[in-house]
Amino acid sequence: MNVEQAVRDSAVRRIAYSILAGAVRGRRERGGDWGEAVLAEFAETTGDAEAVRWAAGGLRTVWRERRARRRELPRIVRIRRRAVLVVLIGLLAGLVVNRFVLTVGRVWSGSMETSYLIGDRYVVDLAAFRLTGVHRGDVVEFTMPGTDRLVIKRVIGLPGDTVECRDGRVRLNGAPLDEAYLSPDPDLSHTADCAATTVPPHRLYLLGDHRIVSEDSRTYGPVDEHALRGRILLRF
Repeated sequence: MNVEQAVRDSAVRRIAYSILAGAVRGRRERGGDWGEAVLAEFAETTGDAEAVRWAAGGLRTVWRERRARRRELPRIVRIRRRAVLVVLIGLLAGLVVNRFVLTVGRVWSGSMETSYLIGDRYVVDLAAFRLTGVHRGDVVEFTMPGTDRLVIKRVIGLPGDTVECRDGRVRLNGAPLDEAYLSPDPDLSHTADCAATTVPPHRLYLLGDHRIVSEDSRTYGPVDEHALRGRILLRF
């Protein structure tokens, strides 16, 4: 029975043979001696289950054969290959982390002074905050409504909270809000009056710490939670 006849029997056998052939030969016309021997005997298998078992055993054989060939390489070549592999894995891990877990941002405006100064860099949590949620006092990065600009502001009101600015201070649910993070300089921390707003579901009331210059929820209203990119963990 030739190989063409053997792999014609079923889709399972064809897939098993294709996987084994790819492992043995890759892009070459011929693989190693052990792998080619296993591949040549594939036609002797009968039934789907035996074909799958033979392919699995063949993959282990190919792995052992390649490992044996690597051991025959000069030590310096093996060290270089491992070093390249470590660098590639590190780069890939870094890209994944930067894209989906943590990244670095930069402050481009003075709306969060003195907590965050122009030019400061900060680390953004891109993932964990989606599981834990955000809390009052957290600083978040988000896309400013009506623009494509990423900015940072502080969470003041959560869904269901009523936020009002009166007598230079923020009132949360009717009580003055203790904001120890604000600058003692009234030129930075004085909050202009704003109408009482009850935060709708899935939205957040956000303010900058430099209340005189900050453009925030007093201007564009509560921000959709989906506009958040991440929560700031630290600055440096």
